[in-house]
Amino acid sequence: MKVAISMRSVHRPLMQGEMRVVDFVKYAASLAVDGVELDDVYLQGADVNYVEVQDVLRETGLKVSCYDIHHQLEPLQGRAQKVALEEIKAELAVAELLGAHFVKIAGGTFGPNIASQEVEELVLQLVDMVMPVLLGKDLILAIENPASSKFKSYDLARLVKQIDHPQVKVGFNMANALMAGEDPEQALQDLQDQIAHVRVADVRLRMQDEEPQSDMYVGCVVGLGLVPLEKLFRALRARSFEGWISLEFNGLENAYFGTEASLKNLRKSFAELQSDAAHADLV
Repeated sequence: MKVAISMRSVHRPLMQGEMRVVDFVKYAASLAVDGVELDDVYLQGADVNYVEVQDVLRETGLKVSCYDIHHQLEPLQGRAQKVALEEIKAELAVAELLGAHFVKIAGGTFGPNIASQEVEELVLQLVDMVMPVLLGKDLILAIENPASSKFKSYDLARLVKQIDHPQVKVGFNMANALMAGEDPEQALQDLQDQIAHVRVADVRLRMQDEEPQSDMYVGCVVGLGLVPLEKLFRALRARSFEGWISLEFNGLENAYFGTEASLKNLRKSFAELQSDAAHADLV
């Protein structure tokens, strides 16, 4: 499995102007990971020199594990749909330029009052809009399982199977499964045949004086929260998953500390997994 760092891990430094896109890539390279997950939230309107980003990616040897495009999932018709599609086309061009193979297109979260059928209709509309643009390109749309109490992982698995296109797969978000009220192991099992990209994030229950980031949860250092990392990694290994693991720290701690502590815990989990496999081979 290849490890990437998501730009969301250093959200504050990027939003406060302390870090540029190229600085982020260099920072990720200093952590000796394999790639970066880029996000248009931090690239749009940031006066980004894409040639410079390409050069730094080439110099560091990092690959773009995924490119995230934010598109508000809401019913669109007529001119609004055309405008949204043109914006997505422009971002897909950036994803290609920077060498991404996977793209995720999503925006916001689904509230508890949004029915499963509504979520399904919005996702299908998005796929209908985007697929003609993706055809012939080396890009795969990875639909992420939402933190929705109504639209579960088995619903997404059924929907992707219904779409039945090699360029439409699943981006499995470990924390989202838990926040949706699912057993993350069961969610992974439901989605296993469709998973093309994995996002590792962790959450814990909020303390009394903390503002929840989602329902009753706040983000935390990966490995210190409620997401059963080791069990999920074992399940991925058992399914011979060799794709990207994108690390996203979204806790309240300092961004650099949280990212590096999360990466340390992630590598520890990988090492233990490797050790377990070696011992099993000796038995």
